[in-house]
Amino acid sequence: MKNKIKLAIIGEMASMLLILLILMSFSTTAYARVDTHIEESEDVMRLVVENTGDRPTYVLNSLIVSDSKGNIIYTSQEGSSAEVLRIYPGKKYIFEWNTEDVPEGNYKEKIYQGDNAKTLRSISIDCFIKPKPRKPIFYTKEMFYKYGEKVTITFKNNDLRTIFVNVNNWEIINLDNREVVKNLSSECSYGYGGCMDLFEPLRFMQTVTQTWNQKDNSGKQVAPGKYMITAEYSYRDPASGIQDIRTISTKKFFIRPPK
Repeated sequence: MKNKIKLAIIGEMASMLLILLILMSFSTTAYARVDTHIEESEDVMRLVVENTGDRPTYVLNSLIVSDSKGNIIYTSQEGSSAEVLRIYPGKKYIFEWNTEDVPEGNYKEKIYQGDNAKTLRSISIDCFIKPKPRKPIFYTKEMFYKYGEKVTITFKNNDLRTIFVNVNNWEIINLDNREVVKNLSSECSYGYGGCMDLFEPLRFMQTVTQTWNQKDNSGKQVAPGKYMITAEYSYRDPASGIQDIRTISTKKFFIRPPK
């Protein structure tokens, strides 16, 4: 009789141990099915949530970012509008955070994820915002110009590093119809309405300045209205074969109607 009782107790303990191991396995698997990692590019921090398992996982589409003091500095969704998303196996959901005006330092990104929509748990990921290079500035001398008045445009390098500026084919855009009215070039002896791209080195605090006589590519006076100018630059010499071309724009400016 005692042996039977002992065997029953051992059998019950073995069953409980087996159940416990199964539960622990499920718990471990739940965390292992979701991979969270950060991808950083200039001015954008991406938190990638990838379902690496074989069943759906659930994520609240709200990213909360706190600084080193615990102050919330960014929320991607208001609490009332946040939704629980179902992410199927092999799929990703990406949270994007614009860090253009965020100072360097340590930050904490928090999301909510779970195996079903009702049991979400918080996940925190530490990140670091690196120091940013100082961007160049591109601007017109004035905001308002008389009809036919020369427009002065300046590109200035504010970075300690040398950058490479395309001094040809600055595009002057009529913002009323989004058309390019003029391809402005500083060095061009051939071509119609612009010429070959020419990237020149520009050291710290150096400038490139051009003027526009308000004529379009056919030599006619442009219409009054809102305008903007775009140019290209790179932190690498494009002649090296490494492509890193970026675009910069002036603020809009106005050409007044003739009196």
